[in-house]
Amino acid sequence: MKRAIVIFLALAAAICADAQATLSRKGTEDPDRWIRTVFGRGTVPPFSFTLDGAPSAGFIRSWKYSISKTAAQGGDAVQYSIIYKDPKSGLKVRAVVTGYTDTGAIEWLLRFSNEGSGNTGRISDVNVADFTLRDKGASAYRLRRLRGSNADIHDFEVVEESLGEGERVSLATRGGRSSDIISMPFFNLTAVGAGCGAVYSIGWTGNWRAVFSGAKGQCRVESGLKDACFYLEPGEDVRTPLASVLFWKGSGLMAGHNAFRRHVMAHHSHKVDGKPWTPLCAGLDYGDPAPCNEYTCLTDLLARGIVQRHRQLGIMPDVFWLDAGWYEPPTGPVFNGQFGWPAVGTWVVDRERYPDGFVNMSNLMHSYGAGFMVWFEPERVTLGSKFATEHPGYMLRLKPDDLPLVKEVYKLSDSLAEDFIEAYRLRLPDRERMVFNLADDEAREYLCKYIGDLMEINGIDFYRQDFNLDFVDLYWAAADGRDRRGVTEMKYIEGLYKYWDYLLERFPGLRIDNCASGGRRIDLETISRSVPLWRTDYGYGEPLGYQCQTYAINMFLPQSGTACYNTDFYTSRSGYSSAMVAHIPVLQGGYDAAAIRRVYDEFKAVRGYFLKDFYPLSGIGDVTAPDRWLAYQLDDPGTHTGYVFAFRRPCCSEASYKVDLCNIEPSVRYLLVNCNTGDRLDVMGADLARGFTMTLEEAPGSILYRYERN
Repeated sequence: MKRAIVIFLALAAAICADAQATLSRKGTEDPDRWIRTVFGRGTVPPFSFTLDGAPSAGFIRSWKYSISKTAAQGGDAVQYSIIYKDPKSGLKVRAVVTGYTDTGAIEWLLRFSNEGSGNTGRISDVNVADFTLRDKGASAYRLRRLRGSNADIHDFEVVEESLGEGERVSLATRGGRSSDIISMPFFNLTAVGAGCGAVYSIGWTGNWRAVFSGAKGQCRVESGLKDACFYLEPGEDVRTPLASVLFWKGSGLMAGHNAFRRHVMAHHSHKVDGKPWTPLCAGLDYGDPAPCNEYTCLTDLLARGIVQRHRQLGIMPDVFWLDAGWYEPPTGPVFNGQFGWPAVGTWVVDRERYPDGFVNMSNLMHSYGAGFMVWFEPERVTLGSKFATEHPGYMLRLKPDDLPLVKEVYKLSDSLAEDFIEAYRLRLPDRERMVFNLADDEAREYLCKYIGDLMEINGIDFYRQDFNLDFVDLYWAAADGRDRRGVTEMKYIEGLYKYWDYLLERFPGLRIDNCASGGRRIDLETISRSVPLWRTDYGYGEPLGYQCQTYAINMFLPQSGTACYNTDFYTSRSGYSSAMVAHIPVLQGGYDAAAIRRVYDEFKAVRGYFLKDFYPLSGIGDVTAPDRWLAYQLDDPGTHTGYVFAFRRPCCSEASYKVDLCNIEPSVRYLLVNCNTGDRLDVMGADLARGFTMTLEEAPGSILYRYERN
């Protein structure tokens, strides 16, 4: 019988307190057996923590151990519940481990619970993942990841870092949002010279940390909660981040990335009736004169006029999008310019502008075959709002006496700490910012019913959640104090998931759009429940940046969206992704309905291909230069069809650009159609494999080719 993969260093584990698991891709073709081996009795599992300063590797094998198979969701997965329990104190660690038989990925999360009669010891250094990757033939490892969202042209830019012997990369979030500025929580670790590697990813919408350390032919991964140090009270239970490891093998830059994209589409994309969400959205407003901002001056009559104009022009989108500012300000229903859209917490439809609520709008949209999506931001609450006034006990607050904590968490001087907390609490004049406490079960249940009822009464089909709050972790830390750091965050983040899961269960056809100041909360857990339709706050239509961001984020994530602001090839195609928001005014002159229909039709033709395999054709790294071409390929290996997108930027002097297409069979003939002109080209795959040259006379400009086997 073929021996299962050796996943731990047996001798070292027997004599060394800081022993750790060693993982390899070998054996993952049988995830069931792999899990029972890696997390088996008597082994040091691929996670770690310290208890009263003692590393778990030194004692966890002496704890009571049990393993049981549980019911996994879907037919392509096996799942186990593995329990490690201290018989003396009652501290229990439960690992929920899932193996995917179709993709070979293994995922696990930990739950800490106290079944004893007293407080547990101090739990710290929680590494949900603590293991070493090793593969025969690897000379070293290399890390490839993406920057986080920062509303600039470098959002999601590809970063490569060496992990040779003695090299180390340390990453951590800032402020409590999982993909904010520093890094996206997705990491491709390539075994140099071995033609294989692993994608490690994190499912946690709060603070995470990850350390990657290179050694000779191997790489250690340590990843988990950031700065958690806590004890649990009797009966208390908390969960930790989700850890995911997908082992891959293959040649070429995108072998691991496309394997992960397929795993995401199979197991981490919310589907309704088996279909992912790739919406073409249209906004209900396009900018109003001051003092209006966002949608603070939109009315029922105007919104319905915009919907009717879309119908009249034959450009009906899938979804109409109502963004921030539709609710009453804290002072009452009459808008006077004093309060803008950021004054949130009164989730009451403004009856001055919408006398019958949203029912008339939603009914009209539904009669035309379109859905209705509305913006919410329930976690951020401002002073004087309905939530703050009627339910003060549901709020997390910062107080002046939290200054020492601010200094400690962010290592600030006295004066900087005072400035920091003042600016943080009073971002708007006289409007203290609070956080709705999703860690509180009663508060969360109230929010679930309140928002759910509002959606049902008003005919809202799709739910858009924003989160415009930096440094939410200060609120968590203030609630914890110094002895329980991390507890509020763990309960809060799990509360967020329970809130979304409630909405998804109550409304079976519901889709969730996840924003957070534009793409700052993208991780394995959020993409499993939502789609980031507005992945960046950068540019608001600046095409070069949109090209770069589409080019980069698709290295890992098939589903995301951005916006289209015009109908020319260069601008419109810069806004294509698996989803798109059309911000093309339909109540203003200067736009042609036929051109808008062309954009809509072309987007609908290509959007499904963003869910297939992706290939960057212009290298990786900083691709922001305005004097170059940028090209990428979308390939459906099942139908042998695809698209090639190319952009000649405004300062580029070269009219022609040569690319090497991927997944092309040399012995097969291909038909290529120029979507700009309709010209057709019949060519052998062998000729394409030697390079395909595209020519475009205008700059800026875009050319799009569709290809298929002929």
